[in-house]
Amino acid sequence: MSNDAGNPFDRGHRALYRRIGTVAGIALAAAAAIAVWRNPAIADSLGRAARNPDWPALALLAASCLATQALTSAVFWILMRRHGAVGILEMNELVAASTLGNYVPLQAGSIGRMAYHKAVHGIPVRTSLVVILQAMAATAVATCAVGAAALLARGGGAPWWTAAAVPFVWLPLAIDRGWRPFALVMAIRSAEVLAWALHAWAAFRLSGWPVPAETAVGAALVASAANLVPFVGNGLGIREWAVALAAPVLGGYERDAGLAAELTGRAIDVAVALPLGMLAIAALVRRARAIVPPDR
Repeated sequence: MSNDAGNPFDRGHRALYRRIGTVAGIALAAAAAIAVWRNPAIADSLGRAARNPDWPALALLAASCLATQALTSAVFWILMRRHGAVGILEMNELVAASTLGNYVPLQAGSIGRMAYHKAVHGIPVRTSLVVILQAMAATAVATCAVGAAALLARGGGAPWWTAAAVPFVWLPLAIDRGWRPFALVMAIRSAEVLAWALHAWAAFRLSGWPVPAETAVGAALVASAANLVPFVGNGLGIREWAVALAAPVLGGYERDAGLAAELTGRAIDVAVALPLGMLAIAALVRRARAIVPPDR
């Protein structure tokens, strides 16, 4: 019997956990949709917003999706280029493909990205896993930093733009060559949290329930934390309910309005991820065929 049989992190267990996480995410997303549909006021607001959409908010929401894609790619490129010759365009393709793959209840997404790095660049799977954990840790730290700045702006008398200045706080560390990768990763991750704030603000507005900027920042912090939940691709279902249940703390919206906004944002996320992911997969297949020998 394999020694991995009792290891919860072996490939078979990861596949099982991923399927369970996907099913749970779909169930939570469906429950969110039912909750919105059963709330007449929110359903009516969402219906009116759908019939007469706020086009600038829709454009901003789509742009924020593209921004988070580019920023995430930049983080992984900085962390991974020390281990192999991965191009920035190639990393964008990998992140786009894995974002789409994370909606599939299979070992797509990050697992597929690790397999690609192993096959094409000879980067060990263990190294790719370490990079993923580093990126997750950077997200956690950046979320806490932006959250602390938001609290100072909300109740500590700091200027309203304090949270927006967080990405620049890390840049002085980039002067030192040794600290430069860390500084750049943290600056980019902090900017990504702020991109999620734009995503939240636009999603609430597009769903017919506008919220102030500080509430959008709070929703972004909750969403960023929800996206870190393992085995649930792209925080499906988790993000919707996390933002909704944070309504009493954040203020400016009620629970079902949070669900409606996050479902709206999720719809645009998928609409952007689908074509990007399909184009990226096609490009990566061409790259792999050109680099990897047929008998490898």
